[in-house]
Amino acid sequence: MQNRLLNVNEVASILDLKPARIYELSREGKLPFLVRIGDRQYRYHAQGLQNWLMNGGNSDRRTDANDEQA
Repeated sequence: MQNRLLNVNEVASILDLKPARIYELSREGKLPFLVRIGDRQYRYHAQGLQNWLMNGGNSDRRTDANDEQA
């Protein structure tokens, strides 16, 4: 994956889920996102999403820039 921000539709496509489910997982803190824009827009870091997948879907609510440096 590239080092860029993904929107909900892109994440939904990667995970083969509906965008509504991505919003739900994000609101519940189960899917890491980098930034929240307003009430319903999220942006996801591609590397953070890949790390989340590699950890079996376990992570904190948000990705952190320090994760990349570790």
